[in-house]
Amino acid sequence: MSEREPGEWNWGGSHRFRAARIHRPHTIDDVAAIAREATSLRAIGSRHSFTDIADSAELVSLDEFDTEMTLDEDAGTVTVGGQATYGDVARLLEPHGLALRNMASLPHISVAGAIATGTHGGGVANGSLATAVAGLEFVTTAGEIVHVDRSSIDFEGMVVSLGALGIVTRVSLDVVFDYDIEQHVFEHLSHDVLASAFEAILGAAYSVSVFTSYDRDGARVWIKRRVDGRDRSLRPGQIFHEAIAATTAHHPIRGAAADQCTRQLGVPGSWADRLPHFRIGSTPSVGDEQQSEFFVALADGPAALDALRGVAGDLADALLTSEIRAVAADELWLSPQYRRDSAAFHFTWVNDADLVDRAVRVVEEALGPFAPRPHWGKVFHADSFSASDAYECLDDFVELARRFDPHGVFVNDWWRRCIGGDNGGP
Repeated sequence: MSEREPGEWNWGGSHRFRAARIHRPHTIDDVAAIAREATSLRAIGSRHSFTDIADSAELVSLDEFDTEMTLDEDAGTVTVGGQATYGDVARLLEPHGLALRNMASLPHISVAGAIATGTHGGGVANGSLATAVAGLEFVTTAGEIVHVDRSSIDFEGMVVSLGALGIVTRVSLDVVFDYDIEQHVFEHLSHDVLASAFEAILGAAYSVSVFTSYDRDGARVWIKRRVDGRDRSLRPGQIFHEAIAATTAHHPIRGAAADQCTRQLGVPGSWADRLPHFRIGSTPSVGDEQQSEFFVALADGPAALDALRGVAGDLADALLTSEIRAVAADELWLSPQYRRDSAAFHFTWVNDADLVDRAVRVVEEALGPFAPRPHWGKVFHADSFSASDAYECLDDFVELARRFDPHGVFVNDWWRRCIGGDNGGP
């Protein structure tokens, strides 16, 4: 990893925060006092955004926030602090025989940050991580402590909030009984086969990821199969759509060591130790990188794949790996999967601003015919994307943000560039 200048950086080392001060409150009253006094404020979590979406003159970190997990067995929920990571939640649930329906690839990301940007796991029947949110507690710029749940008016607009409504201090998530997963990797999947059987491949098991560089070497498929009989179509050792079962563990980036990855080769294990690509407590992926992700309608996935194959040469210098997954549609206003079953095309780039800028432009042009929606927390060009065209509820969301933040305290440069306007603020 390249040496960084002093200061506060995001996880990938691609953005240095401009904030002059980071508050670390211990109680919700501390959060309220900070919010009342601030004129430019944002919350910072696990720093897994790759732009200035979480930047501001002042930041609030909840890493010292005093909160405890609360289980509500009747409601089937767990309530955790917004600073909790998905790895934290998993380890808290496991002794109780409970689980989350889905996990992201990286268990170290914070719950509040993931849901605010519409981050997802994988699986044609699995919605984004935000769809598991049953309730929220957040603090507005007036110092008001707001509690909402699925019965609240405009709840669908409050979950994927882009950090614009308040400081999220607690999140309630749906839980289910725990389950085991076995993970298989298949190599040398032809892109032609992938295009011809796109939905069948991504829907072959509980969670499926395809990794590729869109070149002649083909793709690799991560199959995460429940062992309770739900995924009977796949048997260990089979050839999968002409791809060959791997005999050694793999990393998503070709050639990288797999020692930090979750167990493969069909060895069953807890959902928490198989659904993520990386082990809880490990140092995931490369770190010295940038990321982008674009979502198109699932039905457009094969054509989008072909479009990206056509520009593979223009991506080669910047691309470390690309992951393709399916995500189910939802009703959350600013979710990239809003009312659209989606194919997600994720890109892990080298940490070179010029190379990434050019490569992302190439991707945006290639995917342009398919009305792509970018991941809010990753690299995209605001001039290549119209939020108002992509999201029919955008005006409703902006009005919601004005209601909770009438002075524009949570408005930052990213908001002005990607959403537009000052939200009624000064």
